[in-house]
Amino acid sequence: MISPIKISKSLSEMRELAARICRDYLTGAWKTVSAEEIKLKRISGGLSNYLYYVSLPDSTRTSSRSSSVSSTSSITSEPIDLVPRRARKNSPVDFLRNGNLYEPREVLLRIYGHTHGEQALETMLTETVVFALLSERKLGPKLHGIFPGGRIEQYIPARALRTFELSNPRISTKIAEKTAEIHSLDIPVSKEPDWLWCTMERWLKTVESVLSKFQATNDDEALQLEKLRQINFRQEMKWFQEIVKGSQEFPVVFSHNDLQEGNILFKDYESIDHRISDEQDLHQISGDGLNANFSSIILAAPQQGSSRNDVHIEDNGNISSHTARKITVNNMEKTIAGELDDTCDSVLSGNSQLFSDSRDGYDPELIIIDFEYCSYNYRGFDFANHFIEWTFDYISNENYPFYTHKPEQFPNKNQKEQFISAYLRKIYDNDGYNANEEELKEIQKEIDCFTMASHLFWSLWSIVNVYQEIEFGYWNYASCRIDEYFKAKNTYLSLYGYTTKIDKRES
Repeated sequence: MISPIKISKSLSEMRELAARICRDYLTGAWKTVSAEEIKLKRISGGLSNYLYYVSLPDSTRTSSRSSSVSSTSSITSEPIDLVPRRARKNSPVDFLRNGNLYEPREVLLRIYGHTHGEQALETMLTETVVFALLSERKLGPKLHGIFPGGRIEQYIPARALRTFELSNPRISTKIAEKTAEIHSLDIPVSKEPDWLWCTMERWLKTVESVLSKFQATNDDEALQLEKLRQINFRQEMKWFQEIVKGSQEFPVVFSHNDLQEGNILFKDYESIDHRISDEQDLHQISGDGLNANFSSIILAAPQQGSSRNDVHIEDNGNISSHTARKITVNNMEKTIAGELDDTCDSVLSGNSQLFSDSRDGYDPELIIIDFEYCSYNYRGFDFANHFIEWTFDYISNENYPFYTHKPEQFPNKNQKEQFISAYLRKIYDNDGYNANEEELKEIQKEIDCFTMASHLFWSLWSIVNVYQEIEFGYWNYASCRIDEYFKAKNTYLSLYGYTTKIDKRES
């Protein structure tokens, strides 16, 4: 496990950490601004990472040769050029020497939570490479810098979608088109669909250890733990592998693998305050300038050693939940309440309102973020996983288990076909394309199959993350997802009637 950055309870320590990271990896005024001057806001909602909004003070002027300017200084009325001039081809040294690095006024600071397994570093490196490529192709936020334990991203004045908005016809169509854009990418990583199996296999090792050693701290945990201990997760994974390998050859594409509402940003131009927007960079920065900017990015190996988040194994072989959970999110919030500006939904939200169909002719602009789990994978996984997310709300429930499951919100036949049709029109670059019945039937089979995969995958993920300090009912969620897995398994068998070697041995 890679040691995460220590998240301090102290406001001053968090300011110092954020200021130091930005000073080391950004340019211009960031080099001289003090920790006391920066604006720092914590963004809630992430289940794997800690997110912070960091900005320069209002009195600071940014430019290609920026320096801090006091509020009493005279400021020219000429527009400030926030976009670097195009560097001479193949001359990143000249680009850096001339001081024309792009300088953002505000950034998003992402600090990784726990990462598990021997391949954790490789996974983070792959995700960062993909993030950079998508940034260069204007399909995602800009990458400002990489540091051990996290990265600095472009701040986008937008908000995450809410669960109930996923079913809005216009939003769903736009998500389908964005999904098609992602699936059409040619990314220089392995094209084999091994990610799903390798990730679950890696998690299974941790799951088996956690299930055998975990000590429940309340009645609900004890109930869910006992239930999950009765399930042979490894056998279920092998059974599903045989289903996939014994079926038709499902299409493999570059996939996001986590298309839930929290990873889909909605830009509402009518209500977002553009005064603090960094969006010029998304549309105007040149490819040469971006490549040159990468010359200043430094990737260092994480430091070895223990952290306060490490799991302590007691002499009796049990995992000490007290040690692992000695600092919870609740305790952290109580300590710094009123000091650190904590945004309930997202600092990305600005003043954005909920999307409404009453705005005739309005085309919602969406941005897909968080490619933490991206890989080449079976296309059906992205479809099924996204549709399942229609049924899970991670925001509205402020009490344990901090999510709500509404299976009745799973898309109906018409909603799925609308999504698939919009997806195929984008794939074929043909606005008049109409999917035929056979095509819809084949994709529906993919969805039915990989609905099982999604539930099994995130059940394992939830067990692996039970020691996270983020406030979430991981045991309850794991139990819910495995229940849905078995329901999906029964549905699939009733529809397609497959019998695997494992089924034959059991009979």
